[in-house]
Amino acid sequence: MFILEKDLHMSGFYRKQVRNASLITAVESRLVLERMFDDHGLESRKTGDSIAIVGGELFNKGAQAMTLTVVNQMAERFPEKDIYLLSGRDYERDQKEKNRYAFSILPWDAEVQLSLLSPGLDIVNTESYSKRERETVRKVFSNCSMLIDISGLALSSQMGAAASFIYLTNIVLSKEYDVPMYVLPQSIGPFDFSAGKKIVLNPLLQTYLSYPEVICPREKAGAVALESYTRSNVQQEFDIVLQTEGYELDNVFASEPNLDLKKIDTEAVGIVPNSRVFERTNPKELYKLYEAVIDELLESGKTIYILRHSVEDLDLCRNIKQLNDNDNIHLFEEDLSAPELEHIINQLEFLIGSRYHSLVHAYKHGVPVIAIGWAIKYEELLDEFGQSQYFFEGREQIDVEIFVDSVSRMINEWESETETILEKLDEVRQNDLFSRLFQN
Repeated sequence: MFILEKDLHMSGFYRKQVRNASLITAVESRLVLERMFDDHGLESRKTGDSIAIVGGELFNKGAQAMTLTVVNQMAERFPEKDIYLLSGRDYERDQKEKNRYAFSILPWDAEVQLSLLSPGLDIVNTESYSKRERETVRKVFSNCSMLIDISGLALSSQMGAAASFIYLTNIVLSKEYDVPMYVLPQSIGPFDFSAGKKIVLNPLLQTYLSYPEVICPREKAGAVALESYTRSNVQQEFDIVLQTEGYELDNVFASEPNLDLKKIDTEAVGIVPNSRVFERTNPKELYKLYEAVIDELLESGKTIYILRHSVEDLDLCRNIKQLNDNDNIHLFEEDLSAPELEHIINQLEFLIGSRYHSLVHAYKHGVPVIAIGWAIKYEELLDEFGQSQYFFEGREQIDVEIFVDSVSRMINEWESETETILEKLDEVRQNDLFSRLFQN
């Protein structure tokens, strides 16, 4: 048995230990019953007044883009259904801010999961949420026509055993409540857990990954990782943000939003850093790389826009701007939304990006990228668009001269690279996933 590590630093340590142990016990008991009384032949309930989304959130702009995309597509196809985002962090937002959206936000974490699996165990729960709040979630889940998972990267040993356990508990709950589940495009695997973690996780992986109607890994590596556990419901797909053109704002916002649609200079290049890359390499060397890149861009007459694509990257953006005191370097410090960031990226000649969905936003609008990545998802995305020469592995020291050469090449060839990207994008959108899954 393992404790959900993310809770160990919080207050109420022992109470959380008991809660975590209770959740693990509740899930394991469902696993035993599932193996004793296999009911895969039963039809999942296809009716219900609500659609629930897990794995999404509104802080990271990639997750926000996926959330808004799903809300928009589901609202178009099922206007009679209420849509809920299950997200603990977003639930803590100010109510006025939550009221901006055309969907509702409810809490979601190990505490809520336990209350759904074992309502009678509230005595060992952490009680971060009131009984009324937990009952509201239970009512929604009980009347749910589908659960849609849009985690970016959660079911993977890279994110730790706790994240994978919580992820699998979502599937356990879907089966418990007879809710059809759709795992939309995301990065999955690898499953290189320690022997002790495998004892808990492998039986859950083997038993429950066959339950979702479909599981869509974005990468070939994800499809291969799933082969040991399920195959019939697995189909590799491009990111949902790439497969759709935009958002109908009426589907996403409760009233007309006041979007800050910034106009930027011509001959502009964007830079989007990523704290996760800095965590996996030598920060000093990476700053030297950005400094050399900025010098190259300025010498070529480019205006530079530094963008934060996630809330935790602001300090990095500030540090990069300070590498060169030049009036042609701009930093937008505001917490811009995904549509607002897309509007900026659409005006760029090209982007030097490290946040995965900053690359997706660029390709969505035919904007070439030079990527510094930390996972296989970056490399495979660029390879699919015929852009593998512009991928750099951020977990290894990058040769500054080679990187600057790629920037120089992109300065000269960005227009032809745009044509290549648009051709592939048209192919991706010919038969989008939403139309195939939810055409009725």
